[in-house]
Amino acid sequence: MKKTHTTYVILFLLIALLMSCSPIMDLPDSEGNPAGINRDPNKFVQISPDWTFDQLNLVTPMDVFASKDGRLYIADSSENRIRVIRPSGEIESGIYDTLDDLSVQPTAVCLDARFNVYYVDEGNKIYAWPQFSASVGIEGIVSSRYYNNNGSPVSLSPLEGLSSGFPVIPYTEIVDTTQTAIIDSMLAPHVFYDPQSLNNREGVTDPITGQTLSGNPVYATINKSFIALAPATDNDLFIYVADAINDQILRIRLIPTIFVKLKNGQLVWHYEGVLDNFIATAGTGAGTVSKPVSMASDRGGNVYYTQTGDFFSVHKLSSSGYGSDFLVGVDDIMRLGEYGYAQDIAVASDGNIFVLDTLDHDVKMYSPSGEFLKPVVVREEWILISDSSFVGDSLVVQDTLVLQQYPDLLSQPLAITVYNDVLYTLDNGNRRILRFTKVDDVIIDDPDRED
Repeated sequence: MKKTHTTYVILFLLIALLMSCSPIMDLPDSEGNPAGINRDPNKFVQISPDWTFDQLNLVTPMDVFASKDGRLYIADSSENRIRVIRPSGEIESGIYDTLDDLSVQPTAVCLDARFNVYYVDEGNKIYAWPQFSASVGIEGIVSSRYYNNNGSPVSLSPLEGLSSGFPVIPYTEIVDTTQTAIIDSMLAPHVFYDPQSLNNREGVTDPITGQTLSGNPVYATINKSFIALAPATDNDLFIYVADAINDQILRIRLIPTIFVKLKNGQLVWHYEGVLDNFIATAGTGAGTVSKPVSMASDRGGNVYYTQTGDFFSVHKLSSSGYGSDFLVGVDDIMRLGEYGYAQDIAVASDGNIFVLDTLDHDVKMYSPSGEFLKPVVVREEWILISDSSFVGDSLVVQDTLVLQQYPDLLSQPLAITVYNDVLYTLDNGNRRILRFTKVDDVIIDDPDRED
């Protein structure tokens, strides 16, 4: 017993000596300055628990979009529905049940700033549901209102009033509450953009701008496959859609059709979609289209899309003229071989870009300028590597922390979206939604709270 006790004392003294000479090396930050492991400004961590498809009553979700109030709209294709989820993971009901029994199998979905829900089924039409009007309720259709024509009041229909440019005389609208059949049809999901409609074949004048859209009878007759959608900025009356068969990105203009008064007293327009322009067409260079897969947009009005054809998987179209905003050979995001399969793309409010790579089983994060930052939606471990050497007569042990990333969380992921620095990923192979967020930006206790 005495011998064993002496041995322990000697070992303790030796360990203490080594620890006194064993500094743990801090990790350097991006500028070479010492920093701890949590100083990464782009550090993402996983939010628990995972949301399972069974809990959310999802069967075959194909796309997900986060609205500006944080709700998730998920295109559940085989079930002919769009499931709406609160930030807490609670399934929305009530008025949202309207999206539970659609006439088509939705494969992509987005919302604009007016809370119009748009969706496609890889066919030749875009569908819409006016969520805001449906939530509040329509009191009636405005048949006329008075406008100030050089000091004299004049009664015009709302469309005539838009075209005239006369200022509106407030609270003078005449509201027809008897057209219940038309109101009911407006509040239901319906066709928003049909290339074969009269206005799309023969053209129409936009009563807001006075611009004449010439129409496109040729495009009306060819096969199309609308596979992805993106909204424009809050102030723009456009949405964007990708045509996979014809390798084109279309800008669809919202043309006012019916002016309604809601039950809360608010006056709003309902719209028809008319082809405004092709902002990108078939090709193999930067800013051209070859087998598009997904789309996104940012607050500045720039449009992003991914594709599987030649040569570049990710493109950005500038809001000013829709030219390519990434340079080949300069921006990391345009490098050949950068992706296994660029399945989806999302843009955060700070401009950072996230590309879901189905084959690499990760989400690649880029700066707004296209610089590669890091992979996220991966499992991370810090590995401690120790080594020792003599410095003079002293034995020095140095410990190095090495970050290891393992892309083993995702299986057959199909879509991503981002809201308030929370990244949502449809992990279809594992039948769940993964949530990742920046470590300093999340409130997990009650994500639905109003304060």
